[in-house]
Amino acid sequence: MKKLIPFFIIALSSVISVFAQPAPLNKSTFDSLKNVINSSANDTAKVHAFYWISRATTLSNTSESISFASKGLALAQKAQFPIGEIECLEALCFSYAITSSFDIGFKSAYQQMELSRTHAPIREVFGINMMGLLYQKLGDDKAALKWARKSYFHPKMRVTDPFTQWSAMFLLSQEYERENKLDSAETLATETLNYSKKFFPMQEGYPKLVLARISSKLKNFNEAISYCKQIIEKSEEDRLDFFTNEVQNELAQIYFAQSKPDSAKIYAEKALDGAKQLRNYLVVMNSAGLLSQIFEKNNPIKAFDYLKLSMAAKDTVTNIEKNKQVKILEIKEKQRIEDLNLAAVYAKNELRFNTVIGLLFTALLTAFILYRNNRQKQKANTILQEQKEKINSQNITLETTLNQLTAKNAENELLLKEIHHRVKNNLEVVSSLLALQSAKIEDPEIQDAMLASQNRVQSMGILHQKLYQSEHLAFIEMKNYFQNLCENILDSYNETERIEVDIDMNEIELDVDTAVPVGLIVNELLTNSLKYAFPNGKKGTIKLSLENIDKDNLTLKISDNGIGKSLDTKAKGTGFGTQLVDLLTRQIGGKLTQEVQEGTIISINFKRQMAA
Repeated sequence: MKKLIPFFIIALSSVISVFAQPAPLNKSTFDSLKNVINSSANDTAKVHAFYWISRATTLSNTSESISFASKGLALAQKAQFPIGEIECLEALCFSYAITSSFDIGFKSAYQQMELSRTHAPIREVFGINMMGLLYQKLGDDKAALKWARKSYFHPKMRVTDPFTQWSAMFLLSQEYERENKLDSAETLATETLNYSKKFFPMQEGYPKLVLARISSKLKNFNEAISYCKQIIEKSEEDRLDFFTNEVQNELAQIYFAQSKPDSAKIYAEKALDGAKQLRNYLVVMNSAGLLSQIFEKNNPIKAFDYLKLSMAAKDTVTNIEKNKQVKILEIKEKQRIEDLNLAAVYAKNELRFNTVIGLLFTALLTAFILYRNNRQKQKANTILQEQKEKINSQNITLETTLNQLTAKNAENELLLKEIHHRVKNNLEVVSSLLALQSAKIEDPEIQDAMLASQNRVQSMGILHQKLYQSEHLAFIEMKNYFQNLCENILDSYNETERIEVDIDMNEIELDVDTAVPVGLIVNELLTNSLKYAFPNGKKGTIKLSLENIDKDNLTLKISDNGIGKSLDTKAKGTGFGTQLVDLLTRQIGGKLTQEVQEGTIISINFKRQMAA
């Protein structure tokens, strides 16, 4: 029997390595592997058994998978079996990626790559794949794309096992689609789909979903719907799992974009029901938000209920993302503490050295004058000891104060980000309430005023969103803020096809007290140009810029190539727009000038120190 066990492992490995995806084993194979672990087989055979059981339970029972892989890794290290170590590290970093255990996940992936370079270079591709997957789950698409490219273009990628090749193709296709590199994403997703049909038919749905999202972005809605329905039909429409839930949500979004609200409603409700059971908060946020839009005109009360559900889920998703960011900060903080401890050791060594020098000097001096005054020596030693204790006490006090200030600063930053986040959420609720109220008003002038108020609220909401997403909580990068603000205003007036906004400026940061009035000024002037500069469906361009004239002065400029009406004429529908621009200009200490040529040019000069 002892001779048969290693042969069984070798035979099993040769079969499974061709299809190395984490698929469940049948009961007889599973029992046979457990018998190997509990038998008197050699350690290498047991390590292989631990590895295959771990891979087989990765998706069905992740905690059990981690347990088997950890035991196999410990045995491989004890037996000095590096190939077994690599196998068990592969199983571990995959399971850690699924459970979002980032610290030990990254550590396992790095260990796998390091061992692979020495003992099995072909297996390094798997570790690189896992680095990309971990960064993708952490929400760092920039790092995920870097590792995905490194994996796909690795010189040994095409000769590794089929599952590793499939993973490299699929990961890169996902990241290209997220980066809106749609041609490259479609090529990679098609390659992944063809590879799935050849080796992993049960995994065809994953690249099809990427292709559906690409088709939707290209507005090929029928093709996108076809991909989604193929996935749902193959996975059984009523099956409750994360992937089917994601596909139902995607299909609902596509139908809504195709202006088919009835079909969108069916799949959005299915997606929402499944997401609640699975606690898939991202799908809850998206599907509830979509249902809120669907019911907005016919049933405002129901629309508002869905909106509240979407906002609650959004808070949960934001908290999850915030926890990921805190995890990154924790990793960096551990490194910073290690650096501080090392610096403290150096400081203590230097203090000891200086103290020893002082003591030696004192001892020599004391020896020289000992014959004259023994009492003087005792007094000098006493004074020296008091000074040493005082220095040590001051060092302890300074170190404690530094730690308290560092912790308080980190706490204040988190609290300030939370305040900006909640302010942004409250402003979004106010904007949504204005939109719901506007839908019940028939007077065009009142509707126009409501829309203007909604845009002003949203301009401030975007600013607070930028603040809590920024590393610098006191300053706003204005170019990116203007882009988001202009897209929002064009979308609210349904002018994205007719009017083009050109933002030609370098990146400039303003403090919060200046960014708010500047944003509201841009909102008012851009709204006026949309309403009055291009009558009768005329197409046109609005140019927006914020420039440094010199180190002390800034210029905000908005111009259009419309019919050339002055600001007074444009804003005097109610007079409020003109008064608001004038008030905000004086608030930032600015001076407004305008000229009418082939269109209108409005410039506002203000001093930087007013913005400090």
